[in-house]
Amino acid sequence: MRTISFPVLLGVGALVCDFVGFAQEDLVNAAGFENGAVLLEYTSEYGDRSASEWIALGLIDGTTELGWSSSNGAGFPQEFVIELAQTHDIQQFEFENGGNEERTNPGISARTVTVLAATESRDGPFEEIYSGDISTESTSVSLDAPVSARWLKLSITANGGHARYTELMEFRGLGVPTGEEAREQTRVSGTYETNWNPFFLIVEGNTIRGCYDYDDGVFDGYAAGSFLNIEWREFGPQIGKAALAIVEDGSQFNGFWYEDGELRGTWTGARTDDSREPACAANLKTGSNQVKLALDQTGRAVLYGIYFDYDSDVLKPESEPTLNNLLDWLRDNPEASVVFDGHTDADGSDEYNVRLSERRAQSVVAWMSQDGIAAERLAAVGYGESRPVADNRSAQGKALNRRVEVRREQ
Repeated sequence: MRTISFPVLLGVGALVCDFVGFAQEDLVNAAGFENGAVLLEYTSEYGDRSASEWIALGLIDGTTELGWSSSNGAGFPQEFVIELAQTHDIQQFEFENGGNEERTNPGISARTVTVLAATESRDGPFEEIYSGDISTESTSVSLDAPVSARWLKLSITANGGHARYTELMEFRGLGVPTGEEAREQTRVSGTYETNWNPFFLIVEGNTIRGCYDYDDGVFDGYAAGSFLNIEWREFGPQIGKAALAIVEDGSQFNGFWYEDGELRGTWTGARTDDSREPACAANLKTGSNQVKLALDQTGRAVLYGIYFDYDSDVLKPESEPTLNNLLDWLRDNPEASVVFDGHTDADGSDEYNVRLSERRAQSVVAWMSQDGIAAERLAAVGYGESRPVADNRSAQGKALNRRVEVRREQ
């Protein structure tokens, strides 16, 4: 995906966090992308698919670094509909204006907001549960009583007087999950119309693969709860990662894409008629070995589907399908030697992460050796957190950074 430049919207003010209200130890940010929330609809945004700030998804990304801005002269109301991963009893809302451009552009901060909740469908009926004015820094609002919600609608109806733009850095809906845990998505495989052209997806257990109609794009990865974590590859070659949250019925997804370890933009899509599937879909329906394809095409592959318990180097049984795919490739290429590279996120010390990543890579080597691959063809290296493929500021970025890769040496 090519990164295109766009004008920076004036300056950036200082971040101030000064929340008030009761303790939040037991509350979950149900509206957060990191917890599987999906932004279904929004009125406008300043950025675009290759923007890493001032985007609608910046409202729920879990940080105050991206933020949302309306498009130029978009007016009011500015509305956002968010589907939660499961039903929550919402108790509190937080609105972050601190970190936007209020100091250099007085009146640009969102001012008057209304939040509505629904339990039946994305189309409502919605019930108003809060309305009021928020500050130019941080505002926390506790509800008189918990309100059940599966969908939230945020409506911004006024700013502080700026004639062209409105900004809000983060919105949080804090509550306690009450419904069943989000079930495995249904009807996920198929064609999606996306902001990167038609996108074809196949889900087989926890593994996913697909392609899209932009620069011969292909991808593979794994499904984890409400998330699709993928590696994408395009003509050039360009290689990157993406973390996508998908709604329970598989009808819509959105998320972020990364290249060279940096957030580059958004990837959003909605299920469409399969007559719209890209031409590349025909090649994917044969059940091909995606590890083999990646090694043959690029000499490297991310071993999605390799699972370890927290802080452990013991391979979990559900890793076997991916391990067997790699084993088949090694048997078909008896002259090839490979190196397994272990990687972690930035949690923990550098030294500890290097050791853990090396132990995990070595576990894959041991598994291959036990199945008859000569030890001299296999090597393991631990890089710890030193080679991220996404940022470590968010839960979704950290998940992409925790990985085992394989590369062909000869």
